Amino acid sequence: MSTDCCHPVKRRKTFFALLFPILAALMLGSCGDPEKEARLQWREEEVNAKEQDLIRREQKMKEERAAVDILQSQLNQEKAGIDAIRAQVKTELEKTARARRALEIKQLRGPVPTITAERVIVINVDSNDVLWEKNADKKGPIASTQKLLTALVIAEAGDLESKVTVELSDTQCAPVRIGLKPGEQYTRKQLLTALMVKSSNDIAQTLARDNAGTVEAFMKKMNTRALALGLQNSFFVNPHGLPDKVEQFSTARDLSVIALAADKRPEIREMVCLKSFKFEKADGKPEVLDNTNRVLKSNPYCDGMKTGFTSAAGYCLVASGQKNGKRRMVIVLNGTSNGVWKDADALLVWAMKA
Repeated sequence: MSTDCCHPVKRRKTFFALLFPILAALMLGSCGDPEKEARLQWREEEVNAKEQDLIRREQKMKEERAAVDILQSQLNQEKAGIDAIRAQVKTELEKTARARRALEIKQLRGPVPTITAERVIVINVDSNDVLWEKNADKKGPIASTQKLLTALVIAEAGDLESKVTVELSDTQCAPVRIGLKPGEQYTRKQLLTALMVKSSNDIAQTLARDNAGTVEAFMKKMNTRALALGLQNSFFVNPHGLPDKVEQFSTARDLSVIALAADKRPEIREMVCLKSFKFEKADGKPEVLDNTNRVLKSNPYCDGMKTGFTSAAGYCLVASGQKNGKRRMVIVLNGTSNGVWKDADALLVWAMKA
């Protein structure tokens, strides 16, 4: 339904459009009659007065509406100011709460243990926050801990129950080797579990070649995955971490990103927590593989992940653990033969306090 008739201007125009013809007719009919002319004059003046009154009312309404608009604008500005102050107060309260919590956590944990390793980082897995670090961005070799990236690429490819046939080239690498022989067949899951527990280099080569066709092709996949994880300070040239013709390197921080990604894979979590693994050889004879991670045995809430050693990388360890709903990750690189275990264990204990 149209609302034009409700508008003051249109209503006035309609009123006068109807009134003027009536007045004109009356004027024509009253010629020569002074009394009628007087009445018409009075009516005309009354109409004019009403018109002026309508005009004044409309003007007053416009002025009142303008005043209301100004007040509304002022209210909006005041509200925006109040909202800004409220946001600032909220931000300050959050900063204060974080600072208070950080102080409480620092008091609960106490001082950081004395650490002998050269490159270290401690991560809160639940929040990805760095709890402590030492030379975390210094580049260098990371030895067999890079097998976590090898495992991540293999696990993400899936189909772990399929069998792999060992080829001669798979066996041609430096120790540590489990002693695979050409023609033997194992499931990918068998091999990957043995790799995570015992760190056998011939297994790393077998899985890499099986996954990509050649070890060289696998290295392209491995470095592509590293870039996808956002790693800018890592480069790998083999799947096992042994020294090669071309230098390979990473950092404690980059390795923590790899470890966190691997930690999200249930199949890898199930493997790295094993203190030992019964590896059934192709001839049917079982071989018990003890996990190279000593902290699994010394720390009751340690549940992984990977060891490593080369002369250049020193003794390395990625140690994960969980206690009372808190999950932590410790990366230790360029440690000593005894210090690597002490460092990782002490940092896990420290990090679990809060």
